[in-house]
Amino acid sequence: MSINVEYFSSLDTFVKNCTENNNKYFLLVSQKCKFYISLLRNSKIQAYGAFFPELIFEGEIYTDGLLAYKLDENDDIFIQKDISNITLTQSDFENVKSVITFVDALSPYKQTYLDNLFELLPVDTQIMGGGSGELPYNRKEVIFSNNGIYKDAAIILCKKQNLKVGIEHGWKILKDKLVATMSNKNILSQIDYQNALDVYKDIIKEDLKEDFTNVPFHLLKYPIGLVKYGNKIHIKEVINVDEKNGFTLGSCVSQNSIICVLKGTKDNLIKAAYNATKKAVEQCENNQSLVFLFDDIDRRIFLKDRYYDQLEIIKRTINNKTLIGALTLGEILNEDNINLTFYNKTCVVGALC
Repeated sequence: MSINVEYFSSLDTFVKNCTENNNKYFLLVSQKCKFYISLLRNSKIQAYGAFFPELIFEGEIYTDGLLAYKLDENDDIFIQKDISNITLTQSDFENVKSVITFVDALSPYKQTYLDNLFELLPVDTQIMGGGSGELPYNRKEVIFSNNGIYKDAAIILCKKQNLKVGIEHGWKILKDKLVATMSNKNILSQIDYQNALDVYKDIIKEDLKEDFTNVPFHLLKYPIGLVKYGNKIHIKEVINVDEKNGFTLGSCVSQNSIICVLKGTKDNLIKAAYNATKKAVEQCENNQSLVFLFDDIDRRIFLKDRYYDQLEIIKRTINNKTLIGALTLGEILNEDNINLTFYNKTCVVGALC
């Protein structure tokens, strides 16, 4: 199977250079790319895709332009314009072995969509993907095809090949056995019957051994985690911090949930990305043809220039095979084949074989 992935500095360049008939393209587009849906609509190219803060191709990070992945003839691709009301059926996914999906990361319907998609797919289908959107958080249309651009939407790429995955985050527990004693949907206002922000500040002060005022800055290093069954930690995205209301999260936390405060180091995050990559390629017996990397944008911001160290390690681990990916607003995986989960601050690697 030939792999055809190419970086284009603009949508106009892509349209001018990809005029072959009957080709379908899966596009990963950076949020700074000048994008005109009319340009796609008026072309003869079949193109489908999503927007992200930054893109990954080989060992480089791109803050502008787009990545074009030419699909195989037997690949199917769907746009779900309204994820609150899925119109697809099980017959749309016959003989599918793996799925890559991107969903509007800021949509209130994203978990409903993931639950419904999981029910439609054949048993043992491997699913991975990420949250599409822009920074700073801004509700807008982020999923597109030739026909239009949509919010509260998703894109689904179905492949007949096997996809082997690995997932890691690398954050370590700093303070555990905390209880969300007051929460309402995605608002966490009390921890252990105290103001959530005060509790968080006290924990961080003790580790830093100094006072601080900029809570959002320290959330990069000290995120909040939700403790799930089997003591697995799902990191929660904090969208806003308020002295009175506490933390506004990217998804709901039930009252009386067990939570924790985590701490990150650059070495641990890079090691986690390596472990996720190693797990994926070992399942492929190091015979991968293409590797997908969907890594949370917050990890990239935290690692700064050392993110290139991570990419170098990943490239070596995949034997320098083609690497394509995006820095996402959340990651998607059916890790245990029990449900489809939306993660945050996590690195997900998929090896196609």
